[in-house]
Amino acid sequence: MSDFGSLLRSFREQCKDSSTGRRLTQEKLGDFLFDEMGVHYSGAAVSDWERNESRINADERLLLLSLVKILKQHGGVQSPADADRLLEAGNYRALNQLEKEELFPGPFEADDPPAPESASKESYSYLQSLLRDIFFISASEFEEIMDKARKGPSPVWPRMTVALIRKFTDRLSVFDVLRAILWVWIWVIAYWLVAPSLQRPPTNGTVVQSMVLYTIGSLILPLLIGAMTGAGGKEFWKEKGLSRSPVLHLYVHQGAYVGFHVGYFVIFVLTSVQNLIGAQAAWVEFMKIALPIAVGYAGAHLIPYNLWLAYGRLRFKDGGIFFVFALLGPLWAWFFIEFHSTLTSPVMGAVLLLAAMTLLVVNEAEKQRRLGRTRN
Repeated sequence: MSDFGSLLRSFREQCKDSSTGRRLTQEKLGDFLFDEMGVHYSGAAVSDWERNESRINADERLLLLSLVKILKQHGGVQSPADADRLLEAGNYRALNQLEKEELFPGPFEADDPPAPESASKESYSYLQSLLRDIFFISASEFEEIMDKARKGPSPVWPRMTVALIRKFTDRLSVFDVLRAILWVWIWVIAYWLVAPSLQRPPTNGTVVQSMVLYTIGSLILPLLIGAMTGAGGKEFWKEKGLSRSPVLHLYVHQGAYVGFHVGYFVIFVLTSVQNLIGAQAAWVEFMKIALPIAVGYAGAHLIPYNLWLAYGRLRFKDGGIFFVFALLGPLWAWFFIEFHSTLTSPVMGAVLLLAAMTLLVVNEAEKQRRLGRTRN
């Protein structure tokens, strides 16, 4: 099976540049990507893709679809099958029905499978994508495992399970294990520092102590979460020349703070509901603490990327105001100590959650508004 870089080069070399009548060059492909997306990719970046020196992130679906669109417009990619072959060679998800209709209107629509079969294929493609992300298994490797598993006696699933686990463990490095252990430590530290602030009902003697621990956790945990994202090593930021930018890392940590506090206020409300119905257990508290960690991790990835989408750059002044989230922990601790008897009611918890979500949505809405303005 050809790799993504070789196929990309092959399809590009089949394209004809209408302005010169010659073969489409790497530099011209980068120019067409700029016309399509508003993002400049140099000929060197295209060369790196074709030599598999750098990889397009699977999250950059717009870039992948733009590549297919340009290659199709200039005679390289001829059909949805060609597009799927290119995408699957890079272990990317194949085109879904909507993407096919957008990129290949006209005669190819009549050849599309009926809706139930299309939905089945899309679900299968999603399963392959999920297996790739979790077990690092490509579509071809998954098919090979399936073929081998079918050859034995029933049931098939034990052989499938063992093969998937073996593939996963074979590709684990000591650094992957260390990273997993560090996440467990962050989880334990978060439980130690944050869980006491969620215990109900608090007493005057324990409120101050628990909120001091929460304040410490609210300041250091987002820093640890941001550090674990490894944003500087992501190919996307390397291609944009921002992998070593201090502003990128500042916004990664801003996102971690935003996400951590949103996650905390969600579990604050959940705890209030638990207290109302009398359903409390230590293991439930431990599991709930994973939510602010997970949302903080997501925010650390989303905030810098959304800012880059909105402005086409990363500058401190574009979103610096939201670094106020770093101070939300101490402010909330003081507020809680003063008004804990009122704040522990489910109604007030819901109001606080709504306020936190409003701040986040207003922030995102402002970015989308500015993004639309720059595109227009």
